[in-house]
Amino acid sequence: MKRTFVSLSIALGLLFSTSAGANAANVHYKDVKKSDNFYPSVQYLLDQKAISGTLPNFRPYENITRGQVSSILTKALDNRLKEVEYSDLYYGIDYIDVPKTDQFYPYIDRLFFNGIMRGYTVGNSSDWAFGINQPLTRGQFAGIIIKAYDIPLIQRHSYKENGAVKSDIFNGNYFTDPWGQQIATLETLGIISGYQDGNFKPSTPIKRSQFANMLVKADRDELTFFNQSTLVREFIKLGINADVAVEKLKSLSNNEVLKYIASYKDIRYIDTVNMAATVRKEGEIIFKDIQVKLIVSKDADDKWLINVVTN
Repeated sequence: MKRTFVSLSIALGLLFSTSAGANAANVHYKDVKKSDNFYPSVQYLLDQKAISGTLPNFRPYENITRGQVSSILTKALDNRLKEVEYSDLYYGIDYIDVPKTDQFYPYIDRLFFNGIMRGYTVGNSSDWAFGINQPLTRGQFAGIIIKAYDIPLIQRHSYKENGAVKSDIFNGNYFTDPWGQQIATLETLGIISGYQDGNFKPSTPIKRSQFANMLVKADRDELTFFNQSTLVREFIKLGINADVAVEKLKSLSNNEVLKYIASYKDIRYIDTVNMAATVRKEGEIIFKDIQVKLIVSKDADDKWLINVVTN
């Protein structure tokens, strides 16, 4: 048996694992019913202690503010974030709208320290503001998720090749919105979707219920990026045509071991195609017709590997 080892390029654990908190108490909010499509998402946020378990209402149809987002994200990400280290070079954030006595200060400070959420300059002054009471927009959400998990951004050519249509973020050749590339990446990964008219409305505020649902959509248990170009080369070494190899990888959209999500070139590497997948468990995937199988396992550093071998 010939074995070929393919290393993991990037491993990301996105936001929430739907297996946790399965036996937790039901949602208690008066304004969230079990028939609401956001009910499971709200319950999960409660299970993760990312939102208050004492307030009577969730206010699902109100805009979520940047301050509220800072609290939820920090609590949800928690051990994935570095603790703030104060020094002669870093004294903490100094936003004009976030005094150190503000309830959101420690969350905003931690996200800033980790490079996930930042503020903006006020007019022509040297002052900075966070926009603590401003609503979070869809574009800002995309940027936050990309930064939080270092998700590789899709190239415009790859986005077009994947079937992108003209919209308010993409004119058919170029991204036309400051958040266009981030939104396009999350759309490719199935984390965000557009409206019925094909647009994404990056400047539109997100409702609290929508934000909850988008976070759960971002959950892939463990979204992992493999070097698809390398995988295909290993198929070729076993005598399998490159197009057939790609077809086999893309056929794993419902596989119980490794679920294929998307393939795309990211902006860091010109000739490399990444394959985004959810690794559900260790195991083997057998392609009987071409007498090849994939062995999915973890290495000594707890990173996922795919071994391409003859069956």
